[in-house]
Amino acid sequence: MNIHTTVWGLGNPLLKDDGAGLEVIRLLQEEAPKGFSLRSCELAPGNYLGTLAREQPQTFILVDASDMGLPPGSVRRFPLSRIDSPTFTSHDLPLDELLEKALPPGCTATVIAIQPESTDFFIGLSEPAANAAKQVAALIAAGSTETIELLEDDQGDTD
Repeated sequence: MNIHTTVWGLGNPLLKDDGAGLEVIRLLQEEAPKGFSLRSCELAPGNYLGTLAREQPQTFILVDASDMGLPPGSVRRFPLSRIDSPTFTSHDLPLDELLEKALPPGCTATVIAIQPESTDFFIGLSEPAANAAKQVAALIAAGSTETIELLEDDQGDTD
């Protein structure tokens, strides 16, 4: 396969802004960027680990809603190693360790987090989360994720 970028969206579409990562995938699918593999993993990213071995991406991006203690709709990026915190919801498995083992050597891995306004039971995103999802999708499609501000260690929890 000729995949250079794999993007996984995580989240629960029934918990309002927790579905922000899924919305990013939906928006990217509308554009269908060439050389991209897009996965809407919802709550079971472990189910998609086998695809990484087949795809051998150069870049891996994980997008999820994350409570970072920032204003709703804020977007930050951080390295995969940051999701080892017990406050990061890895949904079904110790995701950081599994991904580090599954990703091919030399693959660049990044987590992009969107600050939710609410994760109450509700289908659909708040306006801040929807706007952030559009921004993130555009940056991923353009290959410009490095322009997203890094999450500083003192900015709160990572989910």
